[in-house]
Amino acid sequence: MKHLLQSFIVVALCFCSYAAMAQMSYGGEPFSFKNTISQVVPTEQIEALDVEALLAEDETIEGKSHPLRIGVTKDVNLTINNSGRIDILPNGDRVWRIAFHMDQATFTSMNFSTFNIPDGAELFLYTPDREYVIGKFTNKNIMEDGTFYPQELPGEDVVVEYYEPVNAAFRGNLVINQISQGYRDFFHVKDVEGGIGTAEGNCHPNAICKDAQWHAQINSVACYTMTSGGSVGICTGAMINNTARNGKQYFLSANHCYTSGATYKFYFKYQATTCTGTNGSILKTATGATVKARAETSESAIYNSSDFMLLEITGTINPAYDVYFAGWDCTTTVPSNASSCGAIHHPGGDIKKFSTPTQIKNGSQMYSNTGNYWGTVWGSNGTTEGGSSGSPLFNSSKRIVGQLQGGSSACDCTGSNCPDFYGKLSYSWTNNNNSSNSKKLKPWLDPNNTGATTLDGQWMTGAPSALLEQEEVSQLNVFPNPSEGMFTIQGTFSGNDGICNVYNLMGELVSSKKMTLNPEMTLNLSHLNSGMYLIEISDNEQIFRSKVLINK
Repeated sequence: MKHLLQSFIVVALCFCSYAAMAQMSYGGEPFSFKNTISQVVPTEQIEALDVEALLAEDETIEGKSHPLRIGVTKDVNLTINNSGRIDILPNGDRVWRIAFHMDQATFTSMNFSTFNIPDGAELFLYTPDREYVIGKFTNKNIMEDGTFYPQELPGEDVVVEYYEPVNAAFRGNLVINQISQGYRDFFHVKDVEGGIGTAEGNCHPNAICKDAQWHAQINSVACYTMTSGGSVGICTGAMINNTARNGKQYFLSANHCYTSGATYKFYFKYQATTCTGTNGSILKTATGATVKARAETSESAIYNSSDFMLLEITGTINPAYDVYFAGWDCTTTVPSNASSCGAIHHPGGDIKKFSTPTQIKNGSQMYSNTGNYWGTVWGSNGTTEGGSSGSPLFNSSKRIVGQLQGGSSACDCTGSNCPDFYGKLSYSWTNNNNSSNSKKLKPWLDPNNTGATTLDGQWMTGAPSALLEQEEVSQLNVFPNPSEGMFTIQGTFSGNDGICNVYNLMGELVSSKKMTLNPEMTLNLSHLNSGMYLIEISDNEQIFRSKVLINK
């Protein structure tokens, strides 16, 4: 049972089968699950979409310079008073329920234009088989404009259940104004092999394969849906740090993913746990965002700017997601050593992938009108696809230098004839000295005007980034990595005796012992749980560090 319970504290303390967490909610389960009440719920029947026509339409607009469309919306006006059923309980409590059947939909979702409920009231959404349950949602989930929009749920059926106690201060007011039907297999309900989306090509390595070296940066990247104008689209982006280091939930993506009045839903840590894995958790979400700055350009003039968009996520991000605010580099220096750089993205909205470029150039070296972009060339270790739009390009110092605008690369088209283009952070920084703060990055990422041109990242939860961001010392070689806990360590040590400390990602010391230092030795960490750790070995003259991944 994949109950999407938000409060990780509740989950940790409850001896129940609830398995995961989603956008911020407050635990528990629907009233109808634990009490005797009629299970007959009126169903709104929504006709099937013409998927072939939608896909044919997509063929005319698809590409990395557009969001990947995965669903469409329908306007409705459904309230407690005009739809569903209300059960008045013996003690006077009330339960309102309404079900939806969206024929052949791959996923469903809805927006509440009015979400005004009293203390003690609670809302849940779930699939009829109770495989997926999200909630509870309370008046703490009301957004600033009085709306609410929960995450997408897989399949063609969903039930909405609202409970209100008899002693509530007022009667709740709920208005569902929009429903969404998926026609691309966003949750892979028709093919359980995967998860959100399917990359068309098979050349994209899973991001987890690079986790030992890029763990923090991988945890900065998320895919997100934007619902507006009758469509549901999907793009990629990354949480990004600012010089005030104040935890602002800034998220860098591409301006061509922008749609006016969109509602945003973000999916964190949607990634495989092994290099050969084909699915991942879709349960770590946050909703709501405002646009802080973007390069406002028409499609025809897109190369006159750098196609960036900076969002601020307004919904609470669960601390248990281990989100990382990536560092950045706004200099004009061309990223060197391309094979040590990386692009992290969700091609086709699929699980998180890691692509390694073979070349990075000034875009103008490829095409005369792309001087505001970095041009990348790919080899056999990944490219990008639709859905990758807005994803970050990291330099060899693991700092963001740009976000994906588009290009012609694909798994069957690599090399210099099929480049991709990433809007330069250096150009977006002042956007050609634009006077408006809403059209450049500097006012947001350097709010105190420090003049910094580079910045390291940091963990949202305050983990010691200065410690964890240390580059692996070349003299320390650890293998196999990842492993189930047994590691072989090779290094050139000055003394015979040393101390080995092991830290988790919160910077907590989880193991410490004296050890005899040899050029090659075995370290047994099999008593630790799966996860990323930092090994630190001191030989009284030097300190050697390396990240390791335990994957049981």
